[in-house]
Amino acid sequence: MELVIAYLLVNIAVGAVACFFGKRLFYIMLAAIVFLGVLNVGLAATDGSALSLFIAVVLGIAAAFLSKYAYKAGVFLTGFAAGASLGFIVALLVQEASAYLGIVVVVAGLLAGLAAVRWCDFFVRVGTAYAGSTFVVSNVLAGALAFDRLVRLADTADPLGTFQALSAYIGGPFSAVHGSALLAGTLVLTIIGAVVQRRTGER
Repeated sequence: MELVIAYLLVNIAVGAVACFFGKRLFYIMLAAIVFLGVLNVGLAATDGSALSLFIAVVLGIAAAFLSKYAYKAGVFLTGFAAGASLGFIVALLVQEASAYLGIVVVVAGLLAGLAAVRWCDFFVRVGTAYAGSTFVVSNVLAGALAFDRLVRLADTADPLGTFQALSAYIGGPFSAVHGSALLAGTLVLTIIGAVVQRRTGER
């Protein structure tokens, strides 16, 4: 149970900071979001072996490191992450699009990334708020609605395997079942986060 709580709290904490302070802490939060995003995707898409986990961690670190050194690239990555996660949820909700999940995610990410570069300041606020809210909402809902299931996935003897299983479950079966709630909660929290960032940025 401790591993489940730790996993949820880390994702929620990083997501909350990104959602409400993303623009002010842009480079730090961008690196954290990109790392967690790449790591979670890597964990969900692999077999959980030591090699695949190592590759996912390395790719996450590399993406986080590179994002700090190019502002436009960082803005694009933030927009891409937000667009890709939105595309993922929409593809789960629209049955016809689910067969083309990868294409929908990539296209949505590219469009959002390009738009973010065009309207940087606005998209930094909205992009970080949205990316952060996806972590907060998905993990809060998973903890509230499926905590027993998450606990059953935990193996105290294999923490890394546990994190892989939790990531795969929350991003897969859980998101598929609760897609509408995830989308609604994410959009509401995104608006709140963007407004908070704008108001705190004006002080």
